[in-house]
Amino acid sequence: MKILAMETSTAVGGVAIIVDGKIVAEETTLRQKTHSEIISPFTEHCLQKAGLKLEDIDVFAVGQGPGSFTGIRVAANAGKTFSYSFNKPLVTIDSLVLLAERARGSDKPVLAIINAYKNMVYTGLFDMSGEEPKYLKGPAAIPVRELSQHISQDVLVVGDGWEAYHEYFPEELSKKMHRDSTLPDYPLATTLGLMAEARAKKGQTLDWKSFVPLYIRASEAEETKKGILISPLK
Repeated sequence: MKILAMETSTAVGGVAIIVDGKIVAEETTLRQKTHSEIISPFTEHCLQKAGLKLEDIDVFAVGQGPGSFTGIRVAANAGKTFSYSFNKPLVTIDSLVLLAERARGSDKPVLAIINAYKNMVYTGLFDMSGEEPKYLKGPAAIPVRELSQHISQDVLVVGDGWEAYHEYFPEELSKKMHRDSTLPDYPLATTLGLMAEARAKKGQTLDWKSFVPLYIRASEAEETKKGILISPLK
């Protein structure tokens, strides 16, 4: 099975091709350009590396969000276009699940936190005992100062929300939060592709018309219009 995966929901954007469970091509970058500028060349480079054409792809995989509204739309539009053009199925997986998946083998629940800016985070707490991370809480967009309400035990923390806000966490909360420096803090296209292949083999796909991005919160423009203020950290 050949999977083309596109993940652009956070500051790190990437494209990967998975063939029969192996990563055969990958392009990843920290956002130095907007993701809309890199999605096409990255896709071309990966196809060239893999010796494939778009019509050879069996399943297109797209990062569903949450994350950057603009970033989510980049992969979503590309994936829906490819799915429609070549009559191939889609698999969509949310960013928090992708982060938690990289902590496979953790003996603690995994807390994924993505920086949502304005002193907010996207978060999900996961049980890691099954085939895929399973939500215990979330997904949700919450003020950083409310994060302690979601944690009652020791957790392994993944995601760029840690780097952005950990200095503001109360001491009692910090004591429960553990880190592994070997784990990525951004959802990656390779993780998306491998998980998408597993889902596709189980028939867990959808058509291009059925894809719904996972935004969770209102856009910045909508929040400004409604007069939603930045939540204080303390």
